[in-house]
Amino acid sequence: MGSLSISLLLCLATVLLSDVTCQRKGRSACSCLKTTNTVVQKENIVYYRRQLAGRCHIDAIIFTTVRNRIICADPKKPWVIRAIQYVDKKKGAVKSTARPVNSTPTYKTTPALNTTSDLNTTQLLKEPDHLKPAKIC
Repeated sequence: MGSLSISLLLCLATVLLSDVTCQRKGRSACSCLKTTNTVVQKENIVYYRRQLAGRCHIDAIIFTTVRNRIICADPKKPWVIRAIQYVDKKKGAVKSTARPVNSTPTYKTTPALNTTSDLNTTQLLKEPDHLKPAKIC
């Protein structure tokens, strides 16, 4: 009975320590844990992205300003809606601007290769590193 208790205690300690280590190594999957009431001038916004409720528990728009400041805003606020429209219009409504934070990337299909090509199928099926989702502990 004593060895079982010690084993469970060691397992619990391992889980807790790995969680702390994980938090130190990388950023949290949730950029915004709460939204601010600070209103940002739309001209100072470089781009934005959406954070969807789910693991993050709140919907938020994450603005990045010209001074590289991050602002978490409520997507229902009128100034936020106007700022999004302004940035979309300024950037020509680039799709990547509004990609949700916790979404999976979309993949493009490639055209069929000529049979005389020297590429093998394993090279074609390998996913490029920049398209892989970020590893979360």
